[in-house]
Amino acid sequence: MDIYGLHPKFKLNRPLTEQEREGHLEQNRRLTLTNEEVIPDLTVIQINSNYLELVDKFYSGRGYMSFLSLCCSSICFGGVFWLIIQTFLLHDYSFERIFAILFISLILLPLSGFMVYLLKTEWFAWTHYPIRFDRKNQLVHVTRTNGSVFTIPWQDIFFTTGLNYTKSIRNDYYISGHILADDGITIVDTFCLPLSHPKLHAVISHWEFIRRYMEEGPKNLIPQIDFCLPIANRKEPYRFTFFYLMSLYKGAPIVLLPLLVPLAFLFSIPRYIGILTSRRPVWPESIQALCPVDKDDLYRLDASMNPKSLWGAFF
Repeated sequence: MDIYGLHPKFKLNRPLTEQEREGHLEQNRRLTLTNEEVIPDLTVIQINSNYLELVDKFYSGRGYMSFLSLCCSSICFGGVFWLIIQTFLLHDYSFERIFAILFISLILLPLSGFMVYLLKTEWFAWTHYPIRFDRKNQLVHVTRTNGSVFTIPWQDIFFTTGLNYTKSIRNDYYISGHILADDGITIVDTFCLPLSHPKLHAVISHWEFIRRYMEEGPKNLIPQIDFCLPIANRKEPYRFTFFYLMSLYKGAPIVLLPLLVPLAFLFSIPRYIGILTSRRPVWPESIQALCPVDKDDLYRLDASMNPKSLWGAFF
């Protein structure tokens, strides 16, 4: 799970780093990957001859941060509350005890407040931040984390695997799309492709899926899509929430299922609360007008065409 961009926010109005320059991915350069290596990785909302719509890089990890925030804030608030109750029960109003309560409160209450702030990144926010790759017009329509939308020509985006912070065990590789100022150096806006992963090869494979769609079309990519996310025109239903979290464990040894099922259920609760309390993004009419869908399109794929049994597809 990598929430860089939600917290902390992307660093803007800064020059490209040397690492970002070295990781530059060119839109016109085809990478030598087989069709099986080019992966959508459970990020597709809908695809057709005119556009490809994907979720954001925070979507797959949604629920984990709110679970952590709830646990930490509950422990902090609960600890302070218990000390106060215990003081009244014991009738111990000594200076040492009052000082201890105040000291612990000064540590725990700001920490719990910060946890509540992190909770707000998933609750009472947006259900997701879609990205639409408009092949017909060679544009990319991006939803920012504040809900606003911007459009940029496909060829004008500086894509890179370079991180603007140090890679460590707690963050994954991802691909940034930087919008540069006229000087070609200064970053004025940023978005990320949906997949973040501990292995660089995985994000490169995902990049090639998007690049080939924009440059070559959908024909050879459709077979790689197991199912589409049912969130184009509605919020994610709970049954899909649980299924989606389980699908993230696809490939894990079957003997781990007794552990993974309760884990998926545990994280599904805060994830679904976040979805229920958040607003669903809607593309402006100007963007919708640019992206018509032909019902007879041979390469149209959306959630209405998903397998009848997603669990069957999973197993």
